[in-house]
Amino acid sequence: MKVIKIKPQGFCKGVTCAINIVEKALQNKDVKKPIYMLGNIVHNKIIVDSFRKRGIIVLEGQSRNEMLNKIQSGTIIITAHGTSDNVKKKALEKGLNIIDATCRDVNKTHNLVKKKLLAGYTVYYYGKDNHPETEGILGLSSAIIFISDNTNLSSLNKNNGKAFLTNQTTMSYHDVYHIYRKLKKIIPELELGEEICSATRRRQEAVLAYRDKIDLCIVVGDNLSNNTKKLQDIAKRNGIYAIQIETAKQLKNHDFSRFETVGVTAGASTPNKLVDEVIDFLKRT
Repeated sequence: MKVIKIKPQGFCKGVTCAINIVEKALQNKDVKKPIYMLGNIVHNKIIVDSFRKRGIIVLEGQSRNEMLNKIQSGTIIITAHGTSDNVKKKALEKGLNIIDATCRDVNKTHNLVKKKLLAGYTVYYYGKDNHPETEGILGLSSAIIFISDNTNLSSLNKNNGKAFLTNQTTMSYHDVYHIYRKLKKIIPELELGEEICSATRRRQEAVLAYRDKIDLCIVVGDNLSNNTKKLQDIAKRNGIYAIQIETAKQLKNHDFSRFETVGVTAGASTPNKLVDEVIDFLKRT
């Protein structure tokens, strides 16, 4: 069985930056303790657990606001997925120190949405329901119209005014353009601000480039990682048999006898070590 490592691999810039920010906070004796993380810094259990073992309290809850209610003092870390201005305001009012590890691409989308709202646009946002990045954007204004994969686009009200569609940075760029084309039929003046981050796009394009060269695609990444799930989705929809795993241990019960060429890709928050372990396992199979 031939094994191909589909590149790019490794952490994206946003993940690397977020990890470095947390590392600096841990090393800085002047940072107010305790240090809380509003959810997972990135969607990878191994990374999150390593910070938890070093004393960071990782909070869970339905929303960032709910998590803030659990904190009375110390420092909060805003994860790479970002959060709304209201959450930051609430933290400051509680006297908390804020360390912001929001990805630059996510910040860019926030600023774009604010700009369009101020200019009088009706803003549509395509993302994953209950995802922290989506929560952060929707927290900017109750006027933002949320669209998910389950939304019946034909049920949306027709709009003849200025309108703008943007998206969560880790969605499939094919899906974004598909939704844009459908919405354009009922919203003639709709503009598109496609905000798929470059790391997500390059990984999706790389999988598609191997469409006729592999008969199995293994996607390595955390179950919470949306960009990981989108890699599996885009492979399947283009005729590639694909499975998603978190570690090599999950491959032990799979039968690979019918596959000749296997491609291995990974989400943008997946450590290289995990991918190397998967490839080593496959080569021994």
